[in-house]
Amino acid sequence: MATLMYFAQLAETLGRTSEQVALPASVGDVNALIEWLGRREGAGWKSLAGGKNVAVMVNRRPATMESAINNNDEIAFIPERLK
Repeated sequence: MATLMYFAQLAETLGRTSEQVALPASVGDVNALIEWLGRREGAGWKSLAGGKNVAVMVNRRPATMESAINNNDEIAFIPERLK
């Protein structure tokens, strides 16, 4: 299972700081993960749409929207103002 972590106002908006998820086979990069999370219910998840105003780290390294991910990864979402 992948570990997703949320920081600062994003954590406040989503009501959680982390979670464990089993990524579907269709989620193989950061962009697909953000799209998948954006389909969840609630306005907070829509704030991730397009990856705007958020930095993403995969296994504690800066990532791009094209960075590959899998179920063994730690993926952190950091609001842009904290970059």
